[in-house]
Amino acid sequence: MNSNHGSKSSYALSAQLGRRLGAYLAAAAGAGAAGEAQAAIVANTTVQPFGVNGDVNIDFNSDGQIDFQIDHDRVDLGGGNVVDYLQLDKNDVNSAVNPLPFDPITGGMAQTFPPGATVPNDQNEAAYVIAGPQGSYPAALTLGAPIGPASTFDYQEGGNFQGGGKAIRANRLIDEDATQVDQVLGGLSSSAVYVPTNGPNWLGLGGETRYLGVKMDLNNSNQINYGWIGVRIDSEADATGAVVGYAYETTPGAPIGAGVVPEPGSIMLALAGVAAAVGGRRRKRARGVRPA
Repeated sequence: MNSNHGSKSSYALSAQLGRRLGAYLAAAAGAGAAGEAQAAIVANTTVQPFGVNGDVNIDFNSDGQIDFQIDHDRVDLGGGNVVDYLQLDKNDVNSAVNPLPFDPITGGMAQTFPPGATVPNDQNEAAYVIAGPQGSYPAALTLGAPIGPASTFDYQEGGNFQGGGKAIRANRLIDEDATQVDQVLGGLSSSAVYVPTNGPNWLGLGGETRYLGVKMDLNNSNQINYGWIGVRIDSEADATGAVVGYAYETTPGAPIGAGVVPEPGSIMLALAGVAAAVGGRRRKRARGVRPA
């Protein structure tokens, strides 16, 4: 009886382990996402292309609210002057159809994407890593670059840069516009606009993936989380390409490496080790041997 009971227990454990591994593999393969409790990193590795006037929504914590958006716009300025640009949005105020509006500040709060049933993010805290002074274009980080409290963050898309009354749109990965839209369509003078000098930084990469480092206050929790968005440019002429994945560190204040995702192999190895250890104990009990 004891032997049969031990065999059934071992079989049940193996079945349970198989279900856990199967569920993990299905989630990783089907959704392109994986979470590892020890690392506290949630990642989505689905490749999502963006074409002309296309966009890719980034929802780090899968609450139905867009945290950031990679947004391509093509604007016809007339006379055959068509400009393409690619930007990182934290709201949906402007678009290719209406490219002029800036983010309105209401009650001291920046506008967010529609939050749906969740609490809106604090978009005053949403920002990207820069490698220069305030007003720089987003940095194109390489694999493994640290993103965290020691990084320099900024987000500049507004009409009063540094209180000087100048329009700036520094949230661009590729920027054929360079304030032409604001001048030609918006009627601003060249002295009323500011163009960053250190970039844009997603040019000349030969199709290699680079990473945006970002920080955010999800659901107005008053805590900062750090993450990355991987972007590959396939056509510099059109500023089109793909988001190749994104991830964030769920532990507030904890840094993350650009391009870092949980390793399925480490989880499966740990589960296999547990299964081997418990299975060994069950076999000893079946033989009447007391485990150490």
